[in-house]
Amino acid sequence: MIKGVIKRKIISHNDKRGFFREIMKNDKKYTEVKFAQISHSKIKKSIRKGWHIHKKQYQWNYLIKGSIKVSLLDLRKKSKTYMKKINFYVNEKNPIIYFFPPHIGHSYITLKDDNHMIYGTSGTYSKDEEYKLPFKNV
Repeated sequence: MIKGVIKRKIISHNDKRGFFREIMKNDKKYTEVKFAQISHSKIKKSIRKGWHIHKKQYQWNYLIKGSIKVSLLDLRKKSKTYMKKINFYVNEKNPIIYFFPPHIGHSYITLKDDNHMIYGTSGTYSKDEEYKLPFKNV
């Protein structure tokens, strides 16, 4: 694992009408970091997003629909897990939310035709708050 990264399994409460899931809470069980913006992204198949790196923002990601392969990379030079990379899969059958702090490179590739991601950030969008690295650099 990478220091500061959290993966939480989402519990589904099913009944004859469907299901209910709690995804994000401003609650110490999840993290003490509060979110300021919630966004929704629809992504087609075989799209690679990343490497995105936030300078100050924390981020939570939840895949509503589809399947993705996630990669996270610790770019914090003073971290005990500096340059450690982890990969994992997220899909509708494995509902999780994952959280990462600033200076964690994040990317994913979509594996299905129709993918929907909800993500929350601790700040509001600003192109000056993030930077990108080409995939070949890491």
